[in-house]
Amino acid sequence: MAKCNTRKKHTPAEEILRTEITINQALIDLLIAKQVITEEELVSSIQKIKLDQQKLLNDSNKIVPIKS
Repeated sequence: MAKCNTRKKHTPAEEILRTEITINQALIDLLIAKQVITEEELVSSIQKIKLDQQKLLNDSNKIVPIKS
């Protein structure tokens, strides 16, 4: 069997994250420019998401395994 070099096919995670950040920023800029959302609404939404994520993380640490 011939070896297949798969390294060239994979995009580095850092590049993917940079692309994601750029796309998100462009979308946010468009939403604000078109007055679909205000900066205050955006900040509020981000804060809510962060709190929800932290609560979920905290709750996941409380899960107790069931003993058989």
